[in-house]
Amino acid sequence: MSQSRLTLDLEGVVDRFLSNCVDESERLARDLAQLDEEGRRSLAGVLGRFDRRGDGHLDPVQRLQARRILGKLRKPSASSLALLNRVLDYLDFNADARLSDEEADVCVQILEKFSRIDSNNSSLSERELRLLYAVIRGLDEDHNQALDSRERARLKTALENPGALIAEEQARNPRVREVLGLP
Repeated sequence: MSQSRLTLDLEGVVDRFLSNCVDESERLARDLAQLDEEGRRSLAGVLGRFDRRGDGHLDPVQRLQARRILGKLRKPSASSLALLNRVLDYLDFNADARLSDEEADVCVQILEKFSRIDSNNSSLSERELRLLYAVIRGLDEDHNQALDSRERARLKTALENPGALIAEEQARNPRVREVLGLP
């Protein structure tokens, strides 16, 4: 596929989502409409994970799932959407580049837990998203950029007490220390 055709396809996915989103979640639509070209490309990457038919069109359930995840971002930006894409890479457990209903539900649960790490807010700051990414990368013990069933089980158990998880990760994970500004 040519670069211009790919760009048109990505633009179509984003434009259709934003058009529907105006009626479904006005605040999210307003925030996403402010994205620059790089942000729109990253948004298209997130949206593509819900396009199970691969035709660039999301049905109402798929749009709802995408909104549930995108709505967890405090301030959607090119950098936060690119980071969200990297997090979703790890949470796409079967590595098919699409999020199943189960994977989307797990994503929402994880994003909800991490949204309260730095604040009592129900949305994720970019710092909280960077922290989540650092934790997930640290849990990937075999460094294959995916969480196997054992690593997912550890994540699920750890999410029962995210504060304890962060404290544990501070001791062993240099990426977590970097995000937190610790030596």
